Amino acid sequence: MQNTKNPSPKVILITGAGRGIGAALAVAAAAEGHYVAANYRSESAEVDQLLSRLKDGIGIRADVGIAEDVQRLIEETLAHFGRIDCVINNAGIGEVCPIDRLDLALFQKTLHANLTSAFLVSQAAWPHMTRDGGRLIFMSSTAARTGGGLSAAYAASKGGVESLMHAYATALRPHRITANAIAPALIESRMASAIDAGPTENLPLGRMGRPEELWPATRMIMETEYLTGQTIHVDAGRYMT
Repeated sequence: MQNTKNPSPKVILITGAGRGIGAALAVAAAAEGHYVAANYRSESAEVDQLLSRLKDGIGIRADVGIAEDVQRLIEETLAHFGRIDCVINNAGIGEVCPIDRLDLALFQKTLHANLTSAFLVSQAAWPHMTRDGGRLIFMSSTAARTGGGLSAAYAASKGGVESLMHAYATALRPHRITANAIAPALIESRMASAIDAGPTENLPLGRMGRPEELWPATRMIMETEYLTGQTIHVDAGRYMT
């Protein structure tokens, strides 16, 4: 008979959780009984609303592109919960910029926000997962394979995120720490709203994806130890972002 008992609650650190996908994942995780450390960079009404919905969760303000902030983020999570079971590297930026207007400043800014931040957080967190194992989850994008509709900088950053994920998956397997990525396409967000994807009714299913629709894939990664080095695609068949 299949065991239907819910898995034990996990301590989940989510970067860039102030709004959008990160906030939706935080709310979904808390609703299922997990303990959430929601990272955000700036105070806002959206952050206040999010934190009010995180029963037994906490918010930690930190810029995950700064090594000192990242170290404090990990230390505060550990001080409050005593452990970290899962890290979701969700923080990132993206703006529409045609290739003929892309300059070095925007390229470096995007890679730092999307790729370097994921490295800093993962590198600071994984040593605290070696006793009981853990999960590193990287938020990627179909742009890593298609170029997407934002910029070459964004696509390159997400390609780098997936390569970083593969490196962690290989290196941390002996510690029972898995590393996987989720690659969504056209999820309702400020970032996606900047893309000219045509009339909504012409999209598959007649709509964009909803941020909360990424939670089932996240849950599967969290609950499955025999899964590492993989990218889970969440889209309805039209690769854009």
